[in-house]
Amino acid sequence: MRAPRAFLFATASVWTLSSSLLSSSLGCSSPSAPAPAPVCLDAGVDPSCTPAFEPTYDALYANTLQPSCGLGGAACHTSSGKQGGVDFSDPDVGYAGITSKLRAGEPACSVVVHRVLATDGTVRMPPGRALSDGESCAIIKWIADGARR
Repeated sequence: MRAPRAFLFATASVWTLSSSLLSSSLGCSSPSAPAPAPVCLDAGVDPSCTPAFEPTYDALYANTLQPSCGLGGAACHTSSGKQGGVDFSDPDVGYAGITSKLRAGEPACSVVVHRVLATDGTVRMPPGRALSDGESCAIIKWIADGARR
């Protein structure tokens, strides 16, 4: 049985307290520094969910990432926005950016999943509206399967 979204981020206070640490750890670490341990949250990742489309990067890019996050206007991840260092104006550049925000094989330890499943509008991606359950599931399954290109 899938947990309700409200339960998914019962640990929102942990997320809020650690969001600054996560941002600096994931985006600004020294190349010679050891990788920080991931912050793993019980994000309510349901392995039996049904993805809206095939959980591959190319399908995610075409169906969700580029149209929801990388189009002009107020999009956060355009070539001019690059929020969090992620730019979905090009699939290869987008892949490099998004994979720096996740832990392949471990969706519960991936910032991308934490942000997509968040119920707090100041944390959730994309802002303004939540992704459909099927879109979120495709992201989760892609990461669980190793986040391959």
